[in-house]
Amino acid sequence: MTKETNTILFSPHSDDIAYSLGGALLLDYFKNPLMVTVFTRSTFSPRIKLSSEEEITLKRKKEDEAFAEAVGLSLKTLHFPEPPLRGLETDEKIFTSKAMCDPIFEEVSEHIYEIISSFPGTLVVSPLALGNHIDHQIVLLSCIKACKDLGNPIQFYEDLPYASWFTFNQIKQHIMEIDPNLTPTKLEVTSVFKNRLKNLHLYSTQIGRKIPAGVYTHSKRLNYEDEDLIDKLWVHSCFKSLFSYYARLDNGPRYECIWK
Repeated sequence: MTKETNTILFSPHSDDIAYSLGGALLLDYFKNPLMVTVFTRSTFSPRIKLSSEEEITLKRKKEDEAFAEAVGLSLKTLHFPEPPLRGLETDEKIFTSKAMCDPIFEEVSEHIYEIISSFPGTLVVSPLALGNHIDHQIVLLSCIKACKDLGNPIQFYEDLPYASWFTFNQIKQHIMEIDPNLTPTKLEVTSVFKNRLKNLHLYSTQIGRKIPAGVYTHSKRLNYEDEDLIDKLWVHSCFKSLFSYYARLDNGPRYECIWK
């Protein structure tokens, strides 16, 4: 952390900021950003076979460091365990459990509060917890509470690739529960999109040759003003498959969305 920090970006895991705000960072959208990765103790390495928690945790930290260097971020890592190391070993438990029921919730919140309190008035950028991953929920609720108590401004990013699972209307309903006054800012990232994808490959423990389709589809569908029409089609798997194919090939406008 440095005295020059003007933005704190909270990343639940080591790849979430790269997934969700990789274009914004390449465009220097945020001033003097510090990325805080919260849950870093890991046994999750689906793309590279590694033998132990220590080895995976170290490798993922090095991936974060490489990404931070690539986009000009300061980096701070906390040392909290990911869900499987807390007894949440299935997707059902990870995506349906409530944040405040997790025994680790208070400790994580206290650490996030302490970090934010160290930077009075500094902008905080939090995940929206689209998809309800328990770690994203914990970070979201912790950031909201700290900013409410301390008076820091707060903005939110759409968690990718989870955001692509939902219609625009479902995303808006989720946001209404957080703050009905939030409004979207669509940031065009077309000029840096190839580098954005290249930087995702820095996370080699998580991402193989193919980047998840949601990164392409969500960045592409944000280009369309007729959200109701997209929503009517988005519920059909055949349309999503065709759109995914088109989105990978098309070089037209790409966007990320920030809510503030």
